[in-house]
Amino acid sequence: MKLRFKIFQHQSWLIISSLALAMGLSWSQPIRAEGSRELTSNGGFRPFLDSRGDNDPVAPVPRRTTIQVYVEEGETINLGSSANGVNNGVINYTDPLGNENTCPVGDGQILTRAQEMAGPQPNAGGYNPCEVLVGAGEDGIWTIEFIGPTGAAGTQDPDDTAVNNLPAQGNNDSFVSAWDVTVRGGAGNTGPEITGRAYATYLPFNMGASGVNLNSITYIQTERGDLYRMNLNGLDPFGFIFFANNKGFTDANGDPLFRSVPRNPVPIFHPPNVADTADDITHKIFFNPPNADLPEESTVALTALQGGDRIVTGTTNTFVRQDPPPPPSIDTLSFVGVDGTPGRADPTRGGNFSFNIQGQGADETGRFVITIDVNRNGILGDGNDVILSDETVPGLNTVNWNGQDGNGELLPAGNTPYDASINFIIGDVHFPFFDPESNQNGFILDRVDNATGMTSLENFIYYNDTGLVGNNPTDPISALNGQDSSNGGHIFGDGTRDGFGNNNGIDTWTSLVRPEIVRGLITISKADLTINKTVSAASLQAGSPVTYTLRVRSLTNAEADPALIDPDTFTDIEGATVTDTIPDAITNVTWTCAPSDPATAACGTASGAGNDISLTVDLDVGAEATITINGTISPIAAGGTVQNTAEVAPPPDTFDPTSPAVPDPNLNNNSSSAELTIIPGPIQPVGTKSSALVNDADGDGEPTPGDTLEYTVIYRNNDGTRNVTAFVATDTIDTSLVTFVPGSYTFAAANGAEVTANPTFNGSTDNNLTSPTSPGTLPPGGSEITMTYQVTINDIPVGTEIMNQAVASSTGGTLENVVTDASAGTGDLPQVVDDGVDTGNLPDTADDEPTIVTVGGDSTDTPDTGPTTLVLVKRITNAQREGVTIPGVNFGIFVDDPNDTNDNLAGWSGLSTGALVGVSQLDEPLASGDVVEYTIYFLAEGGTVLENVRLCDPIPDGTVFVPNSFTNNSGIAVNQNGATSNITNAADADQGQFFSPLAPVDSPPCPNSSEPQGAVLVNLGSVVPISPSNVGFVRFRIRIE
Repeated sequence: MKLRFKIFQHQSWLIISSLALAMGLSWSQPIRAEGSRELTSNGGFRPFLDSRGDNDPVAPVPRRTTIQVYVEEGETINLGSSANGVNNGVINYTDPLGNENTCPVGDGQILTRAQEMAGPQPNAGGYNPCEVLVGAGEDGIWTIEFIGPTGAAGTQDPDDTAVNNLPAQGNNDSFVSAWDVTVRGGAGNTGPEITGRAYATYLPFNMGASGVNLNSITYIQTERGDLYRMNLNGLDPFGFIFFANNKGFTDANGDPLFRSVPRNPVPIFHPPNVADTADDITHKIFFNPPNADLPEESTVALTALQGGDRIVTGTTNTFVRQDPPPPPSIDTLSFVGVDGTPGRADPTRGGNFSFNIQGQGADETGRFVITIDVNRNGILGDGNDVILSDETVPGLNTVNWNGQDGNGELLPAGNTPYDASINFIIGDVHFPFFDPESNQNGFILDRVDNATGMTSLENFIYYNDTGLVGNNPTDPISALNGQDSSNGGHIFGDGTRDGFGNNNGIDTWTSLVRPEIVRGLITISKADLTINKTVSAASLQAGSPVTYTLRVRSLTNAEADPALIDPDTFTDIEGATVTDTIPDAITNVTWTCAPSDPATAACGTASGAGNDISLTVDLDVGAEATITINGTISPIAAGGTVQNTAEVAPPPDTFDPTSPAVPDPNLNNNSSSAELTIIPGPIQPVGTKSSALVNDADGDGEPTPGDTLEYTVIYRNNDGTRNVTAFVATDTIDTSLVTFVPGSYTFAAANGAEVTANPTFNGSTDNNLTSPTSPGTLPPGGSEITMTYQVTINDIPVGTEIMNQAVASSTGGTLENVVTDASAGTGDLPQVVDDGVDTGNLPDTADDEPTIVTVGGDSTDTPDTGPTTLVLVKRITNAQREGVTIPGVNFGIFVDDPNDTNDNLAGWSGLSTGALVGVSQLDEPLASGDVVEYTIYFLAEGGTVLENVRLCDPIPDGTVFVPNSFTNNSGIAVNQNGATSNITNAADADQGQFFSPLAPVDSPPCPNSSEPQGAVLVNLGSVVPISPSNVGFVRFRIRIE
């Protein structure tokens, strides 16, 4: 009574859905007919075919089904059932157009196990079949329904029975013990049996009890054309629905979950008794390998249960059998943070994974599952691991990840990177089991050849049981990286009714493409950076030297506030940005950077000049660097206080402590300010002169012949009480060195200055910067005048110094004649702070520097873009052993080769990965059978198009070329003009070919006329030095002999 009560409460029904992956070894089986004898030929216990009323569904599939069989005109369908003629037991059949009929009660009775195994007469010892001759116009799929003795009602369960026993059917049985659908050709039903014609969309089986084992073997034919063999191999269910679909359990949007689920709440899936849609497909369960004469599709009647009766609702075409198309391929998974850093992520923002779907079948829609091993236990998909899934698109796929783990928490940072994997799921089949109790032997799932159904092509299965509870769970709990099922896979349970599968929905699935694990793909970067700024004195006089000191440091883990929670740690960082804008009152600014310990810190730039300071530093945890800034307080600087702030920011894709999403309690340690009080200088009025390159005619960044300079002369009266009167300023240029630019003179007066401009100034025949006939006045308190003019550098030798200095005469100030002091602010050409020569003003030699511009370049040069060069860099972008990427190597990030400056060129940013990725060498010793992927990156730099570019790479000694790396007969991939395509190995119309060992090759570009291991040759054609056409790669794989 307990068993029946459990069935009635629907606590022990099992639903098995969809596709199995292939087994490693081929095997053979005897020729069979179609029916229960196939399901009972491997020992164990008998699966009875349920025939219950439609008021007793299981989640929510009716426990009645139909068998479909494809037949052609002149063939005969032989039908048999152990329930035919027992009480209300009958055999109904419907032709493809919906015409219904019923077998006579006296025909088609299977009474013994011997009759079940023998099949229909005239087989020796066979049963007397119900014969249905297929007439003209009746070709197609016929629908057969075996009704049990209780007819359309009843919930009677069988007794658990060994397969070799066939108990007589009773009047109250709600099941069929034995049944058969056999097709014969030939006149008079005398031809040979034609196997592989009958199938079902689902089978409602009943084992009669728990604690028994089911060993049935069936064949799953997919809509795509792939064929799978499913060996239940001792599964221990009770009542269950066996079917095959393309998604397994889904979410509310109909997207596959790719994991097992608790039974409560009721899992969502596409019921097998519901018609297929474009997205939801129920595959077909054959009892023998599908016959090669089956069409790709055929007509079948649509039926439905209504009030206990099955009625015809229409007709449709359904898939039957076809040869599968070639599957697409997928390249190596890569990752960049949101800021574009390969292999690095800020945990608050995450980044983007990318991969390419390519090959002949690239247009076929598949799905991806990207998994990050957050808990670093080597089991992908368990615990708080990240799982990202969606449909793929042809070509480049980009997948965003928010930086959080599977529980919505930020990933712990640290110098140890995280492994990730990608499952490209195409042609998948799912088996979702409801309440399966135990599976102690494991399923054996094969993808087999379509021709015979015997040769195994693959045997990997996948599952993820994370989050489920029960006795004796699966180990490992998740197998998103795949599991060999040749000896049984996805094992769970303890053989009792309370095994791990009890009250759970267990999903097992397959794919045509094995997953790839990328070791060390993602580093979560986090640092708490501090900066401290000090100034050499609290107050200084205008014209005095001044020094600022910046100390930049990365805090240790022990200094974290709040404290870090293991395993979260700070990380070593590269490229933290230090910025400081020195006030304009400070001129002639230069700076240097030095690490406190070169072993733990480094400066991106050792020195520089200018008021706008920006540089990068590399800091290990706890390391420090010091930036020393030297400058001169401008002689014209007004008295008062100047303040400025230095800041440090983490590198791109490193945790930003200023992020509003994650406030930093040490926010103020990312910036530091210094305050300086300036005391006006003793010279009044005071003048400065600066120079700037305003027209760089040749674009070389330095003053050369033909370039235009602009001089700026400023005079100011900072005295608080004195009037400077009778003010006149002059400036003389050397016309042998420069030529005045007519119309370039400008004049501006500010803060009450009463001085008149001289628009006729040209620096030679008229050197008066201000009106010589109307001397002016500079009132006290900061009045000033500013004059600018431009000159063009003549054709003079490199190294020539262009030196000049303005002078002003006046009365009322501290000096009657004041020469300008050289000054350099933001955007100006640098100047000498003190040349040690006293040319005027006070005896201090640092207050009267002439403004000097040194000519660079070559006076005879003209702009020259130069010839275009083709840069080649070769990297190893993957290495696999037994189909799994060799651990400990991150092939998806940029790894600098210190011996090759070409790998740092800016043009590589045009690649989809943002940089050339891969390693220049492998430290891991390789073994026979290992597969290595080479990628040859190319970059065109210059101003002209390269024509007829051909690239040849001989296969290394001790290795062989892998001919089917990317798709069938395609071992070469070419990325050019932003797109990747697979190239056949043959000498055909595409871009390249593989020359077999010792075959004559084109030389050049190949180094020899033949190569002992063969060579890859690719014709790149015209390469335009403009992004994205200027950059790309050639990729192929070799196997170690």
